[in-house]
Order: sequence, then structure tokens, then C-alpha cells
Amino acid sequence: MNFLKLVTRNKPRTGLGPNDVLGRVDEDVRSMIGRGRFMGDELKFGPNWVHGMIGRGTSGVFGTPGTFEDLGWSKNLKTTVGMDWLHNTMGGGLFGGVLNGPATTVTATAVTGTGTTWTASTLAGYQIHMPVTGLTTAPVYGNILSNTTSVAQIDQWWTSTDGAGTTPANTSAFQIVPGQGPARFIGITTNTGGPATGDTALTGEETANGLQRKLATFAHTPGATTFTLAVTYTAGATFTAEHKCGLFTGGYGASGGGILVADTTLNADATLASGDTLTCTWTWTLPAAG
Repeated sequence: MNFLKLVTRNKPRTGLGPNDVLGRVDEDVRSMIGRGRFMGDELKFGPNWVHGMIGRGTSGVFGTPGTFEDLGWSKNLKTTVGMDWLHNTMGGGLFGGVLNGPATTVTATAVTGTGTTWTASTLAGYQIHMPVTGLTTAPVYGNILSNTTSVAQIDQWWTSTDGAGTTPANTSAFQIVPGQGPARFIGITTNTGGPATGDTALTGEETANGLQRKLATFAHTPGATTFTLAVTYTAGATFTAEHKCGLFTGGYGASGGGILVADTTLNADATLASGDTLTCTWTWTLPAAG
């Protein structure tokens, strides 16, 4: 069933207050649910929806300051590499060649292992965990974006609470854990090319001035069939016609990287002045229990 056919108002509206937007979202979500279940095939993963909302800043260039623009809903497209990510995540997949330890060089964005036993371009989406110093200091981890036979590029070092982690010592041991890391980073672009199952990157992805790829906030109600990932960007410059967004397994590296799990064309383009905000909320639907 096409949810958008049920939502007759899926068109952008300007000049709204925050309660107006939240009321519209609540009403739309209620239309998606019937007797606690998604109105679709419960044996399928999805469909999944992305909602966009602009908050107008003090500039007043593209809308009255303090008002909101509801961009409406769009359906995402799951990529082929994204479905592989799902299988590896749920099944605890482990790549071949887990050696190369301990490290010989560690930087803020890369780990060079001992030897060259890795297969190039097979580690994206996994996480690498390393100690920092001492038995009482919590270890850190990085989301692997890409790799050669000896070097794993990561987005950064993270703490378990999503803070910035300390770079480990050069000769630290490490572990690349089974199962791939969660996809919870959202990027955005003005590129107008339509999403395709073969996509592996977000062409023209924004990398500066507040619209660079960002860690999303996860929310899930126990027992529910949905979870959400939400980000709010604050524009530091003028952006015209942000058209598409993608969900990744890591933050943006030197040349992007990470697994593009899904992407979507926004229901309406977002044009932002400096100080405007853009909120993207990704709603994922999984089959019900049983």
C-alpha cells in the first residue's frame, strides 16, 4: 500500500509554528499505523520514510523568522550494499583475514596494521576497537570507512557515549568486531540524480558550513515496529535546493566512505539561509514480532 496516497497533504507548507508541524507529523504517523501494525506487508523490511522540516532563522531571507516549513514525507530506497550491511549486522558477519595486529601506526583517522593480510575494500561498515592507555581507561572505537591490505581508514575515534575519543598509541592491539556497526549518520546533497539500488556514495555530498554528514539521534519504543534517526543541521551559509539525503555507517572521511545503507529524494527541496535549520527524521519499519 502506498502511504503517500493516504496523506493527501504531502506538500510543503510555509509559515507554520512548531506545534503545527508536530501535529501534522502525528496525524500522518497515525495514518501509517493500523491496530498497532504498519499498513503494508509485515514480512518485508520497510517501507521506510524520511520527513524534512526547515526552521527559519533571523535572516528572514527565505521565510519569516521563527516559522517552520514542513517539507513532507518521502520514501527511502535501500541500496544493494545496504542490504548486505543488514545481513552482516544481523548475522554477525566476519570478513576473512582478521590479523594485521597489533598496529604499527595509529592516527586520528587511520590504523596501519602489522602485515598485509586484509583484502582491500572489505572492511567498510565494521568497527575497530582499541585500548587507549591503562586497564582503567575505557577503550575507543572507530567506524571503518574503507581499507587497503594494511590500512583501515576511520571517521574518528569515538567513546561509548558518542563523544570524541583519544587516539590510541601506535603499537596498541586492536579488534575488528563481528557484525557491522549501526547506520546512524545522515548526509545531504543538492545532486538531483535519482536514488538507485547500486548507489554506494552520495554524489556532491555537503562537507562544510553546518550541512556536513552528522550523527543522528536514535529513538525506539520497546515492542514497537519502528525506530527513528533524526538530525538537525544549522546552516552556516546559504544553501540552495538541498535535494537528497543518505544514511551511512560512519561520519564523513577524507573522501566520504562508509556504507550508504539507504538514500532518498526529499519530498521538497530545502533552501536555507545562514542560521536556518533543517531537521531530517528517518523512520524505519521492521516486521512485527511473531
